[in-house]
Amino acid sequence: MDTLSIGKHNPRLADLRKAVQHDALTRDGLLPVEGPKLVREAHSSGIRIEALFLREGTIENLPPAATTYMLESSVFKGIQSTEHSQGVIALVRPRAWTLEDVLAPSPAPIVVLAGLQDPGNVGTILRVAESFGAAGCLALAGTAAIHNSKVVRSSAGSVFRLPCVWDLELKTVLDALTPRKIALIGTSPHAAQSITSWDWTRPVAVLIGNEGAGLNSLEAAACTAVLKIPHQPQVESLNSAIAAALVLYEAYRRKNTS
Repeated sequence: MDTLSIGKHNPRLADLRKAVQHDALTRDGLLPVEGPKLVREAHSSGIRIEALFLREGTIENLPPAATTYMLESSVFKGIQSTEHSQGVIALVRPRAWTLEDVLAPSPAPIVVLAGLQDPGNVGTILRVAESFGAAGCLALAGTAAIHNSKVVRSSAGSVFRLPCVWDLELKTVLDALTPRKIALIGTSPHAAQSITSWDWTRPVAVLIGNEGAGLNSLEAAACTAVLKIPHQPQVESLNSAIAAALVLYEAYRRKNTS
């Protein structure tokens, strides 16, 4: 493993800085990952670590990388987005998933995100989806970017393992689900039927709506059924990540006890 010292004007560092600032991949298609814990999660998930950037004096038991760069504290500060980095940033090669990767494991549930804006919610839902055995996640256009640093952190490593396809149109999703007889299930506090009455042993895709607006009229009309999560009536609605967790847990519970 090579260890190099580089300055703030190094082209690779400039590319990393731009990717971190814009929650995007580098020009080489690499994903910045901040913090030793997430770097270890990526490695244990079989993700290749192309480069490590370490703040001078940082001592961590880290997985191997093709190249390790040592940066002065002032230079490292210019590339970190939060204190979560703990002096460690990696560039990793994320997996490229396809629709077939998500659809193939059916009848495991599929999560469909409809324009969720909060990256913390998106990352948490990815973690919940993996926890309860979902086949993967599909995101409609307008959903927070999967390469957003907060999505990556909130997923706690699930983003490296759960098959995900982003920036899809609703029609594309429906065209993929319909011939496979996968029911699209939405949620609404105003629905008549409860999630407890649905047959979760059937192949399903769970549609999670935007945090503020919920499902729009087109999304709701596309659903096989719209169900409510039973809760006290004085609470108008639930956070999208909590709603996803409750629905996916119900599906997991029913599949594993039926």
